Parts: sequence; C-alpha cells; structure tokens
Amino acid sequence: MQGFFPYYEQIAVLSADGSDAQAFCHTLETARYRTIVYSRVSDLDNGLGKNPCLAAILDTDSIPLTNAVIRTLKENHPQVHFLLASRNPFHPELQEAISRILFACLKKPADADEILYLLRSMTPAASPCDDRP
Repeated sequence: MQGFFPYYEQIAVLSADGSDAQAFCHTLETARYRTIVYSRVSDLDNGLGKNPCLAAILDTDSIPLTNAVIRTLKENHPQVHFLLASRNPFHPELQEAISRILFACLKKPADADEILYLLRSMTPAASPCDDRP
C-alpha cells in the first residue's frame, strides 16, 4: 500500500518467522490495519522513527529480546504500544519489560478477537478506526 496512513492505522510486526508474521498480518489486514514487517530489532527501531505506528508486535520466539532491548525501543518510541508474542507463557527473563514496559502479552497462535480488542483500546477516541470489524 502506498500513500499516507495515520499512525493509528499502522501496526509493526517484528518476527523472523515468516508463517507467524503472515498470521499476524492476515489478522490485522482483515481488520483494515496496515502492517509493516521487520525481521531485525535495528530495522524496527529505524522504521518506527520514519513510519510511526500505533503498536508493534514483538515475536520473542523468533527474535531474541531482552529487557534492555525492549526498554530502548520504548524510550526511542514512547508513543508506540509494544505487545510481546510467544508460544511460551513464561518469560521470567523479561520480568521488567512485562511488568513495566509492554502493553500486553499475546499467546501464539494469534487470537484475532484478543488482538483487535487490545488495538481498539489503544486507538484514539473519535478516530476513523471506530468502525472496524
């Protein structure tokens, strides 16, 4: 898709797993969000600087993440809501990020209703996104 999209219509997906990224994108695009996929943390960091997004889904199963990495992303992009996605329900190594930085944690495979509920709670009031399915 080309052209201007308000930040609240764009979602970044950080994943090195093509099938997981595709599943997230399908769910989001069905609800008329624009998706941008990144396969490296540095690309996500640079991309969010050039192309602000409402949220970024961080796939910790395919991209090694630490508290410091997530903290730096949030410091660099305070307007972005970060969501952690994983098949593993426990990440004690990310306790700081989970309790203080991340907006929510998602269990994979992606649950469309859960993701869309969370995104609606982030969307600014009276935005054109209010009529999404």
